[in-house]
Amino acid sequence: MRAKARMIAIYLLVSCGFILASFVHASSLPADGGEPGKAYKACVDAVAKPDKAAMVALCFAKDDPWIKKSNLDYFTNETFQVEVRLEWPALRLIDVKITGGLVELDTADVFTQGIMLLQRLEPTGDIVEVDRYPVKGTVKLRRKNGVWRYAGTEKLER
Repeated sequence: MRAKARMIAIYLLVSCGFILASFVHASSLPADGGEPGKAYKACVDAVAKPDKAAMVALCFAKDDPWIKKSNLDYFTNETFQVEVRLEWPALRLIDVKITGGLVELDTADVFTQGIMLLQRLEPTGDIVEVDRYPVKGTVKLRRKNGVWRYAGTEKLER
C-alpha cells in the first residue's frame, strides 16, 4: 500500500510540475534586445571585422559541435568569416538593427533587421561579394552557463 501511495504522490508532483511549466510564458525584451540582443550584436560585429578568435568566443558555445569539428588553424580571419557566413545565415548580416524580442527561460528570439551579405571564396583565394539585400526577421539565441550565444536557427525574409 505504501508503494502505491508513494507512486501516486510522485505522479501528482510531476503533474503539478507540468502544469506550472505550462504557465511560464515568454516575456518581452526591450527595443535593443536586452542581453540576448547585445550578445547577438557582439557576434555579428566580430564576424564583420573579421576576427576569428572573437567569432569563436562570441558566437559559439564552448562545446559547439561545428567548432569542434572545424580545423580552425586552416582558416585565416577572412576565410573563416566566409565559412561562418555560409554556414549561419543570420551571421551574414551587416548594418544590424535590433528591434526587440522575446525571452523564455534560456531561449530568446531577437527581432532584427539588416543587410544580408552573400560572399564566396574563389579558387584564387579572392573573396567576392555575390549579393546584398535588406532582410528582417527573428534570430534565436540560447543561454548556457549564463552566457547568450547564437543558436543557429532563424527566420529572415526580404
